[in-house]
Amino acid sequence: MPIAVGMIVLLVQRIRLPAFLAIMATVVVYGIAADMTFQSIGKAFGLGFTTAIEQVGLLVVAGALVCSVLLRTPLGTGSAAVAGALAGLGGSAAGGLALLQPAGQDAPRRALGMALTLLAVAALVAPSPLAVAAASVLKADLRTMLMIAVPVAAAAAVLGWWHVARLEPATQAPGKIGWAWLCIAVPIALLIVQSVAQMPSEPLGKGGAREFYTGVSKPLILTAIVLTLAVVLARRWEPSTLVGRSWAPLLLAVGASGGLARVFDETGMAELLAEYALHPRYGVLTPFLAAAIVKTMQGNSLTAVLTASGMVEPMLPALGLDSASGRAIAAAAVGAGSMAICHVNDPFFWIAASMARLSPGRALYVISLGSAVMAIGALVVIAAIRQFI
Repeated sequence: MPIAVGMIVLLVQRIRLPAFLAIMATVVVYGIAADMTFQSIGKAFGLGFTTAIEQVGLLVVAGALVCSVLLRTPLGTGSAAVAGALAGLGGSAAGGLALLQPAGQDAPRRALGMALTLLAVAALVAPSPLAVAAASVLKADLRTMLMIAVPVAAAAAVLGWWHVARLEPATQAPGKIGWAWLCIAVPIALLIVQSVAQMPSEPLGKGGAREFYTGVSKPLILTAIVLTLAVVLARRWEPSTLVGRSWAPLLLAVGASGGLARVFDETGMAELLAEYALHPRYGVLTPFLAAAIVKTMQGNSLTAVLTASGMVEPMLPALGLDSASGRAIAAAAVGAGSMAICHVNDPFFWIAASMARLSPGRALYVISLGSAVMAIGALVVIAAIRQFI
């Protein structure tokens, strides 16, 4: 996999290929090297591409169009951090970041800090699907997990901002917040409602009520809401602002990264490598490593959480984590592991890199290393908390 990542960076920065073409070329070479048939390579890439476009692509377009129609100035540092934290509670980390594209324009440090804050909250704090999934599989109490996860997520977010501040200069672009941000706030709120509605306890109701809340938060509906609110709040109709195609390269990169992740997944290497981390003597490091390995290899945080949690749950007594607090600790460790490492097989990586206008090589240094720093920092805090509960 490191060779595949290096190949993508080389093709983009040296050969000057567009990112999506570089990813496609890498997929073919990687698939052949992994002894996959041409048919299986094409099928896996197509399924991954389609899924990424369906889940994230429309929101990429929505966020980009809002920049041109209405929101032309970024949020301030504090507002960006809050926006990232709230978006992290929603049903899709990449989708939430795509909607927040206007918040980080012309302010790379704020954009990256917001992205890493979103990543930390999405991995650890309920009602985020990642936190709920980890708690559900590991049979952890959500309230106990929240007491652990909130300070851990806060520490990880602070580390993320510190990492970004070291590498990216501050910008003078003034932050501005006003009623116009409702066109982003409303869909973010709906993504949070979606997360709550999908919780196993079904707090918003069952059947038709649940279907309504999850349906209204689908990317197509959210995109329609975003663009309608943007036009209404702009108080003018300028069709010319909607015909730009600045979002097209990012959209294709997002789809191609989904295809790359699916091809990586088809090889089965993620689960195979994660099994090497399953040793009782590793303690709380076991759930962390299992999730981190799957996330790095496969690129999907939810898959990493579900896979690692399923692997670790039978081992909890041997790990000394078979108690209410122990299971919450294990769930938090899985969430921390699912942060690392965010790289070229994750649509989130390409959206954050686009917002900060980073080359793939630079993005690996800032975003990927940042996600690893946050994950390790979160693990240290979790290990410290374990000593007191």
